[in-house]
Amino acid sequence: MRLIKTVILALLLVQSAAVSCLSGRLSADPLLTGQQQVLQQAYNPLAGPSYPLVQDSYFTDDYGNILMIVNVLGQVNRQGQVVVRENADFATILALAGGLSKEANLKKVVVARKMPDENGILSYTVNIKDYYKKGDRTNFIALKPNDTIIFPEKAFSIAKVASVLSVIYPWVSIYDLVNRDY
Repeated sequence: MRLIKTVILALLLVQSAAVSCLSGRLSADPLLTGQQQVLQQAYNPLAGPSYPLVQDSYFTDDYGNILMIVNVLGQVNRQGQVVVRENADFATILALAGGLSKEANLKKVVVARKMPDENGILSYTVNIKDYYKKGDRTNFIALKPNDTIIFPEKAFSIAKVASVLSVIYPWVSIYDLVNRDY
């Protein structure tokens, strides 16, 4: 029995050594030409270029696509900066931001610009509820580099009422216990 365990252990050690040697050799295979190595690289059109970015302007990636950076804040699942194509709309931004949270107010989405646009406007309020109900994109505006899109929270929601009541109820109960006539 002891001999069988020793043989199995030796086989496992040899197998793990062989796998580690092969995996190191496969990851840096000198037989691949430069062209084959480039073909193995996955194309991601929204990854941005391999050079430093200027946030206030358009830029191109290594494949010539015109891109820009927009900021997404508020009631979305992934807040932060998003690299999008030049003519991206709110549907694209929402998809890249992971969608809306349950508490998002679709009627009062704010687009804040760093610099006034050609009309002198620094911020827009956009109603995208029609897009969610009917697929109507007529309320969308053209986004510009470094725009900040803010998806605000609903003013009234069941979750807000429940949180307020959870704070008030214990105090009302204590007041009732103290002032109760026995």
